[in-house]
Amino acid sequence: MKKFLLGLCILGLTNLISAQNDLAMATANDSDITIKTSKIKNESYLMSNTNETKQLAVRIKKLQKIAAAYDISKESIYSKKKSITYDVVFEASKNYIKAVYDHNGVIINSEEYYEDVRIPYVLTSQLAKDYPGWSFDKSNCKIFYSKEGASKFTYKIVLKKGNKSKLITR
Repeated sequence: MKKFLLGLCILGLTNLISAQNDLAMATANDSDITIKTSKIKNESYLMSNTNETKQLAVRIKKLQKIAAAYDISKESIYSKKKSITYDVVFEASKNYIKAVYDHNGVIINSEEYYEDVRIPYVLTSQLAKDYPGWSFDKSNCKIFYSKEGASKFTYKIVLKKGNKSKLITR
């Protein structure tokens, strides 16, 4: 009985503890995507894996520039007194970036999803060699960024040949 009451007390106290991060949301149209090229606080985010980022689709680069130039300190949820993280979601049509900012406005990590994007030439040429006669039907790209390490890029491509289709992940 003592364990049961103690468990209820602990469970009741956990509801009083506030979350360590807050959430903000930003949506953008392609016409809204204009960023001044002055000094960006999250330049390391834009420059992670420069070999991969050179071949990214233009709309991926545009949405990443918005996330890199975002200033969390201008939002009403920002608190100068608390050293917490902030989750911010950037959306443009079916594409999104879920970024986690630290108290100073630096991106700690992000998860990105882009639908129907241009596939890098190196990958398309390799797939054309591996699957002759197949055509590209759909593609999406996921990017996982971490401040500590390199970004991880994953492409999912649907290839079609007549009534057959194949899902390729690279």
